[in-house]
Amino acid sequence: MTKKKAIVIAVILAVVIITLALFIFPLNGEDSFKIGNSNYDFYWASKALRLGLDLEGGMYVVYQMDLEGVEDPDEAIESTIANLESILVSNNYTEATVTRQGSDMLRVEVPAVQNTETLMNLLGEPAELEFRDSEGSVLIEGSKHLENASASLYNGSYAISLEFNAEGTAAFAEATQNNVGKTLGIYINGEEIMSPTVNTAITDGQAVITGNYTYQQANQIATQLRAGTFAVSLEPISIQTIGATLGEGALNASIIAAVIGIAAIIIFMIVMYKGLGILASFALIIYSVLMIYLLAIVPWVQLTLPSIAGVILSVGMAVDANVIIFERIRDERRLFGKPITTCVQIGFKKALTAIIDSNVTTIIGSIVLIILGSASVQGFGITLLIGILLSMFTAIIVTRLLVNISLAFNEHSDAFYGLRYEVKLEDEAADTLTASAIELNGDGTAAIVAEGLSEEEEVSVEAAPAKPVPQKTGKGKKQQPYKRVKYRRGGDK
Repeated sequence: MTKKKAIVIAVILAVVIITLALFIFPLNGEDSFKIGNSNYDFYWASKALRLGLDLEGGMYVVYQMDLEGVEDPDEAIESTIANLESILVSNNYTEATVTRQGSDMLRVEVPAVQNTETLMNLLGEPAELEFRDSEGSVLIEGSKHLENASASLYNGSYAISLEFNAEGTAAFAEATQNNVGKTLGIYINGEEIMSPTVNTAITDGQAVITGNYTYQQANQIATQLRAGTFAVSLEPISIQTIGATLGEGALNASIIAAVIGIAAIIIFMIVMYKGLGILASFALIIYSVLMIYLLAIVPWVQLTLPSIAGVILSVGMAVDANVIIFERIRDERRLFGKPITTCVQIGFKKALTAIIDSNVTTIIGSIVLIILGSASVQGFGITLLIGILLSMFTAIIVTRLLVNISLAFNEHSDAFYGLRYEVKLEDEAADTLTASAIELNGDGTAAIVAEGLSEEEEVSVEAAPAKPVPQKTGKGKKQQPYKRVKYRRGGDK
């Protein structure tokens, strides 16, 4: 990389990261600001983070279940709990909980919700979907035939996508086949929404309800339709506010812990790896900025103490790959004396396999936690997975970019990069000289101050290239004698 190219890349990278960092914390003292003359608002990254019940509080609702006439109450309740959890997750409330109380009640806790209307709109008041023919006969019932409903884009506008179960697919296919050229009325809670004309039989078990909907309207209707598919009827009997169990103090303590951890890692890397450690520290800062944005953008992230623990753990793991890479670079320089640029290329290449192998195992563990864990465990797994993937990117891509930029200006200083290499002395006098200090000169010779000589006396010895080890050529033949060699460590001072 040329110096000119290195300067351009460094300036662009610095501008991007500084700009992103400035948009993390509110500079105007508010949660957001309007983007120009548009109708859109930009939320500061720190204000876009979603907190869980233990840090922000929320609300809970207790439902009374009507189990009369239900053949298998336990199975019906489990199905209803699964449907409620699906609604909450689809609305990005991954830390919400649904638990059974007693034999006929359910308790739903939702974080970051402060009023009853928002909570009920989120969970949905059960709505009944019906498809009727021109004579008013009910052909499709949502509670019996509907599998799922969701808001989606259809021909450039928001609509409600319907997915029927196996029984519903067959019933819908029969209904459309028998009414080709006629209208089918779609009713929600007895109110006609639309009466589309059937052009052909629909056999794939999917349908779309179109209208002049906003996303919020389409999503609310879809939520109500899903609520109408519950195996048991639910009646809310109690709605209360939940205070934060840990509160702002725990959040502040976690932030302080993260800052102290990052500072300790930076100090360790600089002490151990000198210039390479400084470059790794810059990569860690970039990692931290990008991590905040990912936590704010990824819809499944809701920060609780377990989630924050995953973030802090991933910060520590972010430099693991750098340590592996730097040790490979050191080995290449110390053992073979190759140019620093070559050592960097080989170091990154040799470390890549180890980095991928070590991180894949953690990624698998995170995925298992997300799939099988409870809500809090899932939050830990999500943040840990995001952190691992981001750390691999910063170590393999960002750190290498920073090292290449540095090499464009300084590719010969072992002292700056914390490197050294061993000088091989091959001389008959090596048996009698014990070096106490070695200085590498610019011409490749080593100045050795040996024991037994005065401090003013120095012996200059050229670094000899490594010779191949002689091998036996056959059985019974004598092995060639080895020259006695002593190795001494060398490096710039």
